[in-house]
Amino acid sequence: MATQRKCLFCGNTDLSKEHIFAQWLLKELSIMDNTVKMTHSGFVGEISNRQHPFSKLVNGLVCKRCNNGWMSDLEGQCQQHIINLMNMDNVEEEIRFLNDNHEVVAKWAFKNVIMLNSASNYRQLVPESHYLSLYNGEIPKGVTIDIAYAETEPALEWRQSQDGLIVRDQRIPMKMGVNRYTITFQIKHLMVKVAFYETDENVFYEDEDCIRIFPEYGLYGNFKVYKNIDEFDVHGIMREYMSEDE
Repeated sequence: MATQRKCLFCGNTDLSKEHIFAQWLLKELSIMDNTVKMTHSGFVGEISNRQHPFSKLVNGLVCKRCNNGWMSDLEGQCQQHIINLMNMDNVEEEIRFLNDNHEVVAKWAFKNVIMLNSASNYRQLVPESHYLSLYNGEIPKGVTIDIAYAETEPALEWRQSQDGLIVRDQRIPMKMGVNRYTITFQIKHLMVKVAFYETDENVFYEDEDCIRIFPEYGLYGNFKVYKNIDEFDVHGIMREYMSEDE
């Protein structure tokens, strides 16, 4: 007997089809009818690929209540600010907005990356607990969210991986199979990166020359415009460390 499909966030069975990227964003970018090729590649080359119009890029594991409720509210709170940021309009004003509202924008970014991973033909990197955390209005421990700008201006593209450099305290034993992911997306000049590393120790994602919007807000290093999404995606070091009193 087939298992009944449930909402990723709340477990409700009254499902809808939530767009991975909101329709307002696709319309703003004029790419509703453009085709996107979602390719999963490995060391042996291309493993699989699917092609869809952006308008059909949806996640069928979101219920109507979540879709039309808190998720819609989150999009509404961020829409105009994201439009300004991606077009590099009123940047100084938007930076001030981020200073006071960075957690709201961080939740919008987190929602987008976990929805993207769930619906793609790439391996499922995001733990089930992360969906529940966001449903409860929180971003899980171990998640870092940074934004930056790129010289390039694609309408929309993204990267997903479990790769990245880790530097750990020598007192911490190496662990195999650690749950981690890095998911980055770019809309026009604006880039957003979500990095996660699961550990019982302390963790800090060192990613200079970007603006951090979670877990705290601040500019790290000097503000830098990256060449493209690939340069930003691989930039950063995950540092795992013990407290000084341990």
